[in-house]
This record gives sequence, structure tokens and C-alpha cells, in this order.
Amino acid sequence: MVDLLDTVRVLDFTHVHAGPLCTYQLALMGAKITKIESIDGGDQMRGMGPEASSEMPAGFVGQNANKQSLALDLKAPKGLAIAKRLLADADVLVHNMRPGTMDRLGLGVDAVKQINPLIIYCAISGYGQDGPNAQRPALDHLMQGESGMFDATGLPEGPAVRVGFAVADASTAVIASSAICAALFRRERTGQGAYLDVSMLECCLTVMGLNAYNYLGSGFVHKRVGPNPLAKLGSVGTFTTQRGTLLVNANNYRLFERMAQAVGRADLIERYPAGQVFRSNWEALRQTFADIFATRDADFWEELLTAAGVPVGQVRPLPDVFTNPQLAYRRAVTDLDGQRHVNAGFQVDGAPTAPQSAAPTLGEHSVAVLEAAGLRREEISALRDDGIVA
Repeated sequence: MVDLLDTVRVLDFTHVHAGPLCTYQLALMGAKITKIESIDGGDQMRGMGPEASSEMPAGFVGQNANKQSLALDLKAPKGLAIAKRLLADADVLVHNMRPGTMDRLGLGVDAVKQINPLIIYCAISGYGQDGPNAQRPALDHLMQGESGMFDATGLPEGPAVRVGFAVADASTAVIASSAICAALFRRERTGQGAYLDVSMLECCLTVMGLNAYNYLGSGFVHKRVGPNPLAKLGSVGTFTTQRGTLLVNANNYRLFERMAQAVGRADLIERYPAGQVFRSNWEALRQTFADIFATRDADFWEELLTAAGVPVGQVRPLPDVFTNPQLAYRRAVTDLDGQRHVNAGFQVDGAPTAPQSAAPTLGEHSVAVLEAAGLRREEISALRDDGIVA
């Protein structure tokens, strides 16, 4: 069990994807997460996805392991009082509600700091907590479009295409969890809390990396390259084989030489000497390699080029990805109660960042959380009878 954040207590007011994935990262690092959910159905993700009729769809399960669930009516004064009671002992609050919602509930940053001046308050939203677009709704595909991600993706001659997974949400989640960890580190040194205003739009620009830097630095806009890398080199890109699609990244002359020799075409080295810029001949060179790779299957070429020290892989569908022996060796996926979970992507002292408990049912830990906060059983029963706690 990873214990990097084992003394950190997080109140999680998030729902759907970006917020819950952020707190899931913290949970995998050992933080104690109490997920505050509406008594009326809880996190929206409980009813989303291909198994939406299930009480625990995979989309919810996958990012809510290692958390406790408290089902609470925050609009009721008694429910709000419970939330404030829990906040007094919390280290972190995370929410991804639209700007102003937490203020209307009485849980805005100023109100929470009155209760707990040392709190790390993390607010995740589409455009940030203020500004001309702050109140606009933000979903992953909208953020991909607004940030330029959408426009950068697709075939050169075709329309812009959405990235095939929720990259805007996921990027925001990882950056938000990183910011929380940094704020906790500062608090250890200075005793100062923090207000983190995390914007999905700005997080998208961060992960766009070179596309954004090159435009800001020189005005250069990368054209869509489809399945191929940005570099126009004939020894780089995707190649169709007899079975499977090969990915090759021989992106410098030394690797090009190795690749040419490995496939039995040393003559290409003479045709494209080091002093000649073969970038200008990339289409002809690429066609040569395309003809070569079309003669065998991708597994053959992957083994051959790997042995030659050429960076190579394949385009793999998810069912193949999860049978990769490397993932099994690294213990990158954890099985809990028949549900498989993706770990945090790194190990700590040789141990995987794996969840220890399955995702909770709605309100599964309400009694335990409230008892730990000092409420008596009869008080909890009364709250349940009044519809404040579920």
C-alpha cells in the first residue's frame, strides 16, 4: 500500500470525470477520500456509460475506488452543518461544480477558510472561476474544441476530429492532483493553506506542449498529420503490414541507418547520405519503407527493428493493450471484487500505486464517516429519517 499521502484527509465534492479522476489519483497515493454525494442519485457517473442500468457502472467504479461515500443533502441546514463539521478536520476540499455553486451552498472558499484556514481548496472548472466565460458549461469535447486540441487532430485533407478519449478531463485531473500535492508541500513548510483555481481550458493548453509553444514563439501552426508524427521524415510514421499497423520512429540519421540495414536495404544509406537533407525527399523514402513493410506482418518487423535498436511499436486496440505482459509484470492493473482498476502510472519504492478497496455504493460509509466525526447513532438515525443522510 502506497503511503505518500496517508495522513491527508480529502473531502471530495466532485462528479462525472475530471474531478473524481483527480481525487482518485490522490486516493492511490494514500489520501483518505470522503466522497460527498447527493442523496438523490449521487455522482452523475453512477448513471452513465454502457452499463448505465447498473448501480455501479464501470466508468464510476474505475475512478472511485479507495473512497468512502457519504450521501448528504447539502441544501438542508443540517446537511450543510455536517459538511462544515467535516471540513474542520479536512486537509483538502476538491469540487468541480460551476463557479458560484459552492458559494450558494455556503461552501465557497471564503466560508471554508473561516472554518479551516489551512485548507487546500481546489476548484476545477472549464474556464476558471472568473472572467467573461466563467459561467459557460464545460464538457470534454467542448474543451478540446476551445483549446485547439480538436483542430490539431485528424487527417490533413479531412475535418478536425475529437481525440478518441476524454483527454481534456484527464489532463485536468492530473494537473489538479499535482497542484494539490504542491500546495500540501508548501503548507508543510509554511503553515499556509491554498486556493487552487484549475481551468480545464488552460490545462489543455499545457498538455498541447509543442503545438502551443511553436505558435507562441514563432506563429507556426502545425498542420494535421493524421496517424503520423509531426516530423516529416520518411523513416518515421505508421506503416501498413500484412497484419497490423507498425509504428516506427527512426527520427535521426543514426536510427535511419540502423533501420535501412535491418530491413536489408543498406543501399538507402548511400542514396540518402548524412550530408543530404532527406527531409525534402521524405515522401519517396516513406514509400520505399511502406513497400518493404507491406511484405510481412507487424510482429515480424517489430521484433527485427527492436533487435536493431530502432524505436518501434504497433497500433493496438484496448483488448490487446491489456494483455501486454509488461503491464502484468509492472502490476499496473489491480483487480478488486472482479473489477479491474488502472493504477496511477508509477511505483513507489517498488510497490504499485494500487487501490485497496472497491468503489463505494451510494452512501455506503455514511454511518462510519458520521460516527468518526463524533455523531451518535441516534443522531445519525434521526438524520436518516429526516432525509438529510442516505
